[in-house]
Amino acid sequence: MNIINGLLSLLFPTECAGCKRYIKDFKYVYVCPACYDGLRQLQDRICPACAKPIQSEHADGCRECRERGNEFSYVLAAGVFEGALKEMIHYMKFNNKKSAAKVAAGLIMERVDLKIFIGADMIVPAPLSSASSTARGYNQTYEVAKYLSEKTGIPLMQSVRKIKETPAQNTLDRKERLKNLKGAFETKGAVEGKTIIVVDDVFTTGATINEIARTLKKASAMEVRGLVIARSI
Repeated sequence: MNIINGLLSLLFPTECAGCKRYIKDFKYVYVCPACYDGLRQLQDRICPACAKPIQSEHADGCRECRERGNEFSYVLAAGVFEGALKEMIHYMKFNNKKSAAKVAAGLIMERVDLKIFIGADMIVPAPLSSASSTARGYNQTYEVAKYLSEKTGIPLMQSVRKIKETPAQNTLDRKERLKNLKGAFETKGAVEGKTIIVVDDVFTTGATINEIARTLKKASAMEVRGLVIARSI
């Protein structure tokens, strides 16, 4: 394997998404082992619902959750949306680097509390609109969710679709993000009484997962949990 990696690094030199040095070990594809090991995890003192870091040890939640009115029960994230992890997600979303999805799924399995999978009936990827999916050629959250389904044995179901074209969330401020996705999703197939894990790439304001959860709950899903690669702080 070391010989193969060495040949790959000579024939196809690739910069690490984090440190920008050429990768010699392709175990983590677009991130070198040192940067992968250094990906920052969320601290212990976080909101139990949305994983936002909070200051007070006596707080039982964060202001954003109170303002948003969560439809999901809780969200877990594998790391902080910064540095090499942020760049790896951007590679996966915008640079046609689908193989990064397997690395992202592996990071999730290594770092989140695996109790999130207990009792879950299905894993559902956050959907793209048909126009975005056509332009990109694939849905990066589907690719991550597929690997998680393979690892856990929980069925992968595309039970939500996006029915309304909306501006990209990363082009909007917080208030606009929270309004942007209202009515943008609908359910496909039976979700009544199901416990569902919704997979997305990044949790920022929570608007995407919350609106998907709202849509699923309207269709009588019992519980919706969120699982993301990274949490923006």
